[in-house]
Parts: sequence; C-alpha cells; structure tokens
Amino acid sequence: MLEPMRAILMDNKVVLIGPGHEELHRQGYFGELEGEKLILSDVEALFLMDKEKIAIMDESGRILSFKDLVYKLSEKNENLWLKYLLYSDLRRRGYIVKEGYGGGLEFRVYRRGAIIGKEPAKYLVYGLVEGKTISISELRNISNRAKLSNKDLIIAVIDRQGEITYYEALEISL
Repeated sequence: MLEPMRAILMDNKVVLIGPGHEELHRQGYFGELEGEKLILSDVEALFLMDKEKIAIMDESGRILSFKDLVYKLSEKNENLWLKYLLYSDLRRRGYIVKEGYGGGLEFRVYRRGAIIGKEPAKYLVYGLVEGKTISISELRNISNRAKLSNKDLIIAVIDRQGEITYYEALEISL
C-alpha cells in the first residue's frame, strides 16, 4: 500500500506541496492548483484523509487524526460535517464535485464522464437537513440562481442517520 501524501493545515487551509500533488489533481480533480501548491477545500481534505490518500499535519508538524481535523475545520464552518456527508456521498457515486456558489448551493457537480475544463458543471446541489424548514421564496431564489447559471438544481435531503435522498427540482415559479 502506498504511503499517503503529506499535507499541511496552514491558516485554516489544507495545502499539498511536493511530488504527486499535480497527479492527485489530474486524477480526481481535487483542489485548485496555485503555482507549486494544491489547495484543498475542507471537504476534499476530509474525503482524501478518510480514503488514506493524504496525511495532514498542523504547522508544528504534528499529524492530525480525522477527528482532530473535523474539529479544527468546524471552528470556521459549523455545517462542515453535513457538507462532508454530502460531498462524500456524491464522490462515492462517481461524480466530480466542486464548491458551489454559497447561499446553500453547496456544490457544482459534473456529469459522470465529463471533461473538466471543457464543459461546465451540470448540476447545482442544495443541501437541506431533514426537518429544517425552507420558505417558498428562498426555494424560488435558489431555483432562479440555478437557472441563471444554466444548471439543473438538485435538492439533497440529509436525514438524522446521515442518509441522503436527492430530488431534481424543476423551475419554481409563483
């Protein structure tokens, strides 16, 4: 088994430097290349750590456990665990997933087999916790944002056990 690549948690960002970071990006379209570095989103870092593809250390050189990383990253994002569950589920289903546009539109999702960089994401995914209410006007705003970006809206409902059900949302108009 290959040893995981090393990453560093610096200024609340997970950064990979050194051999293999470009290959990791090319193989799974993880992170964003910035010069000689690969910057991972929080959920990408958790996913890759869970898959034992990377090991993450803090700036003092101490290797972080998965639980340590969740705790540290949750300080700046209280919904991190729910985002991770959604991201992880989409990745396990074979999709390429990138950060969304905020405001609940958690992720841009590419169709399976998409040529990243040549074609845009097909879906915008809105994460919703079971039992949380959402107003019709908020749902309409989200639908309009998806339509304006020429993407299909998917509503992902996460239940209390962490199971996710996906619903395709057609245009919402009143």
